[in-house]
Amino acid sequence: MTLTNDLWRLVAAIREADLAPIDRELLRPTFAAFDGGQTIAVPSRVIARIRDIAARMPKQGA
Repeated sequence: MTLTNDLWRLVAAIREADLAPIDRELLRPTFAAFDGGQTIAVPSRVIARIRDIAARMPKQGA
């Protein structure tokens, strides 16, 4: 699956979050692509984890 614009925004939102070491390791290739401005194929399980982490983050302005 290719990283979409909405998913790219979620990656940007969680990039500096306090993540568990296992999540940080799982997302390392995605963060590396984000830093390099590349489009990459992201496995479905990684996409699900990105969405889960982003959903659990405190909302801005709340």
